[in-house]
Amino acid sequence: MTIHNETLAVIGSPSTNDEMTLDILERAKDARLVGSLVRFTTLQDGQELCVTGQITSLSMFNKWHQNDVMRNIIKSNGSVPHLSGSQDVRSATLSPGAVFGRADKNSDWGFRVLGNLPPTGTAVERLQQSMLEELVHSQKDNLFYVGRAYGDGNVRLPMYFKHFGDPKTGGQGEAYHTLIAGKTGSGKSTVAKMALLCHARHADEAILIVDPKGEFADEISNYQVGSSGLQFANILKGLNRKVQRYGITQVRLEGYELFEDILLSLGIDAALNIRGADNKIEMATAFSEIIREADSGLTLDTLRGRAAFTHILEKLGADYATRIYKGKEGQDALQAEIERILDNQKHRAWSAWEFVAFLFSKDGNRQTIGSIVHHLMASDSGNRPLVVLDLSVSGNRRDLFDLGDQFKELREADEERDLFTDSLQKKIIYRIVSSMRRLCETIVSERVRNGDKRNVNTLVLFEEAHRFAPKSIAADDEDGKKLKAKLVEAVRETRKYGLGWAFIDQTIGGLDKEIIQQIRCFYIGYGLSMGEELQAVREIVGGDQGDVALYRSFKDPASYGSVEEKMYPWMAFGPISPMSANHPLFFNAFGAEDFVKFNNMPVDMSNRQFKRPTMAMRKSKSTGNVQTLTMNDLANGFLDD
Repeated sequence: MTIHNETLAVIGSPSTNDEMTLDILERAKDARLVGSLVRFTTLQDGQELCVTGQITSLSMFNKWHQNDVMRNIIKSNGSVPHLSGSQDVRSATLSPGAVFGRADKNSDWGFRVLGNLPPTGTAVERLQQSMLEELVHSQKDNLFYVGRAYGDGNVRLPMYFKHFGDPKTGGQGEAYHTLIAGKTGSGKSTVAKMALLCHARHADEAILIVDPKGEFADEISNYQVGSSGLQFANILKGLNRKVQRYGITQVRLEGYELFEDILLSLGIDAALNIRGADNKIEMATAFSEIIREADSGLTLDTLRGRAAFTHILEKLGADYATRIYKGKEGQDALQAEIERILDNQKHRAWSAWEFVAFLFSKDGNRQTIGSIVHHLMASDSGNRPLVVLDLSVSGNRRDLFDLGDQFKELREADEERDLFTDSLQKKIIYRIVSSMRRLCETIVSERVRNGDKRNVNTLVLFEEAHRFAPKSIAADDEDGKKLKAKLVEAVRETRKYGLGWAFIDQTIGGLDKEIIQQIRCFYIGYGLSMGEELQAVREIVGGDQGDVALYRSFKDPASYGSVEEKMYPWMAFGPISPMSANHPLFFNAFGAEDFVKFNNMPVDMSNRQFKRPTMAMRKSKSTGNVQTLTMNDLANGFLDD
C-alpha cells in the first residue's frame, strides 16, 4: 500500500525541540518512510508554523516478543497469534528541519525558528510536491533541482546554487566553499557538472575550472565523458556562456622555478647525460643563472633560436661544469656531451630547447596565467567568461600536434618520457592559486576606492584536491608543501572577496583538515563509509547516528541490475537548500533528462559532435560559442569583449 496524502504518524512522547518521537500509524506500516520528507503544522505566537524534516531511521518494539515465555513459544511456532505483528509498535525519531511560518492564509510562507513543542497527537504527513512549492514560493527564482528526496521519488528537492555577488540580484554577498566527494562510480562528476551548470546560469558569475584530468576540457569540446548523457557543452551554448580552454602550450609561462622544472621535464638533463638527482638540480639552476647574467642579453621570453642555446651550453661547460660535477671524470663527460650537441644540429636537444623557449616566449599573443586570471575576475557584469585550464597529460599531448611539425621529434619522445609531469602541474597550479589569492584582493580594493562595492563573484572548480592539499605530505616534496600552504591560505582568505572554491574528490579523510573546516556546503556520495573516511563524514554531520546510519545504507550504484533502475544517492549538508537546518538532506540525483526538464535548461544542439576531439577538430569548431584556443586564436584582452 502506498500512502501519500494520509497522515503517516503523530507526535509522540518523549519529544524535545531537537528530537521528536513519531508514533507510526497502522495504516502506514507498509509505506516507505526512511528518507521521506514529512511535515506537521503547529501554532507559535499566534502564527501558523509548518515544520519539515526527513525521517532517517525507524524502530519497532513488541513487548511480547521480549517476554521469555513467549520466546519459547516463538521458537516452536515462529510467531504468536494475535500478538506477533498486530502488537508491533513502530516509531521514528525526527530532527526538525526547515521551519516556515505565515501570519495568515493569504501570506507567503517565510523562514522561522521553532521555539516550542507541538502537542502529542499532532498529525505528521508526507510532504507533497505542491505543498513544498508553496513553502518555498518566495525563493523560487533562486532554486534549482538536482534530485528527488531519497525516500520519495515524487518530491523534488529544491537546492541553492547562488552566485556570490549582490544579494539584491539573488547573490549571497560573499562566497561559500563547496566539496563534492564520493567513491569512483558514485556520480560525483555528473553532480559536479549539474552544479556548475546551475552556477553558469548566473551571467554575473565568472567561473574557472582547474582541470588536471582533462574531463571538463573534453566536455566543452563536445566529447561526453561517462554515461550520464548530460549535454554539458550544448547547455553552455544554450546559456550563451563565453567559454575558453587553455592548455599548457596556450599560455605564456613565467618564473625561473617553472623554467627549471620544464628543463627537466623535457629531457635537457638526459640530452646532457646527467643522471644524478642533485646533478640535475645543479644543471637547471645553472641555466637560470646564465640567463640572468647581465651580459647574456637573455630573458625568459627571448630564448628562441639556436644562438641562445649555444651561448648557454658554452657557458655551462666553461663556468658551471665544476658545480654540476665535483669529479674531473664527470666534468669531462659533460663537456663532451655539450660538444656533441653543438656539433650535431639535428640532436634532439635542439628541438627540446626550442619547445622550452616557445613556452616562455611572448610570440603569438599568448597571455600569462596572471593575465588570464585577472581578466576573468575583473571582467564586467553580464556575460562573464567560463575558463578551463586543461593541465591533463592527454589534453596537452594532443595540443603538441596542433603546433605543427616543428616539435615532431618531441612528440615522438613523449611516448617514452612524460613531458607534462606531476611536478609541472603543481607549479602551474601554484601560480594559478597565488595569482587568484593576490588579485582578488587587489581588484576589490581598487573598486572600493572608486566607490564600487562589487566583489569578484568568481567560482573556482578544482578537481582532485587531495593531490594538491593532502592531509599528509612527503617530507621531501617541496613543491607539494608550497602548493598546499598557498591553497589553504587562499581558501581561508578569499571568501570575503567573493572568490569561492568548489572541490571534487574521491576522499574527505585524505584532504587537509583546515580546508575541510573552511567548507560550508558538502555533497557526499556513495562509498565513504569506512575508516578515516567514515570518521570524517561523522565529524561533518555532527555525529548523529541516524544520519550516519542512513548514509552507510546507500546502495552502490554499480550493483543495480540495469541502467534504468540505477540510482545515485547523496547526502548534502550546509546552506544548500531552503529545507536545510542542522541536519543533512538525502536525495537521489537526477538523470540528465530530468535535470534539463526541471531546471528549464536551454540545450543548443548545433554542431553536435560525439567523437573524442583532436586538435584539428577543435579548430573546425572555433566559430561556435564554445572555443578551444590555438596559437593563432589567442588575442590580448579576449575577456574584455
